Amino acid sequence: MSGVRQFVYRPAGTLRRYVREILWVRSEHPRLQMLLPETTLTLVLRQSGRVSLHSEALPCTIVSGLQQRTRVVEHAAHSSLIIVRFTEVGAPAILHDRVDLLYNRTLPLEDVLPRQPIEHIQNVLSDEHSIQRQFVAVERFLLSRIEPQNGAAISPQIEAAVDLIRRSEGRASVVAIARHAAMSQSALERHFRAAVGATPKPVSRVARLQHVCRLWDAGKTLTEIAFAAGYSDQPHMVHDFRHFTGASPRPSLARPLRAICRLFTSSRRPTLAKF
Repeated sequence: MSGVRQFVYRPAGTLRRYVREILWVRSEHPRLQMLLPETTLTLVLRQSGRVSLHSEALPCTIVSGLQQRTRVVEHAAHSSLIIVRFTEVGAPAILHDRVDLLYNRTLPLEDVLPRQPIEHIQNVLSDEHSIQRQFVAVERFLLSRIEPQNGAAISPQIEAAVDLIRRSEGRASVVAIARHAAMSQSALERHFRAAVGATPKPVSRVARLQHVCRLWDAGKTLTEIAFAAGYSDQPHMVHDFRHFTGASPRPSLARPLRAICRLFTSSRRPTLAKF
């Protein structure tokens, strides 16, 4: 991606249970970005420039719940963002709210958190030019939101359910997930929705889409992808892909769709280790 600088910071210690990674992204030139649905919520702190979602300008700080469809984000020239990607179970401890209320929604962060700490972290980031120190500041901000009672409220059973979804790459049935978590299906769906943001079935579908994207980026054929991802046939896989992206993975679309999947699956971003 010419003109785009990216760094990723993966927290250690206490925060690792709640936050998967913190990204620093700067776009030197205007660009469009396709955002595939993910299994986690996202918090964004904009430092400079303008960012639009479906042609509507976004606030400086936002939180985005689990999404049903691919979205198009427009980055203006010289826009800088810090993006917090939670773990599947991590958002409630920091947002102090039911994350299922954010399903398929993107809201100003001040609709969820008090304005004062948001303004404080934005001021700290504007005064700090070192990327490493910005990561540290965001990490401290997130840690300050975690209260002991909220951390203790994370259910090991729900974590086990999420782990199975990840390990099975979205292929485990809801019955198998409930059995693995030692919960009834109704209890699993109720508690999973409150902790993760949706019930296990749509989260599993997104996890399977992620696996499809990894296979697509690796150059596999549609038949190979359908078999490896556990679909009964290729049309079923194509239907799911179209549901999320609005396009079918036809050979004529291979190049642009592989580019979308590559943005999602790329592990080539520079990583800042724990410091």
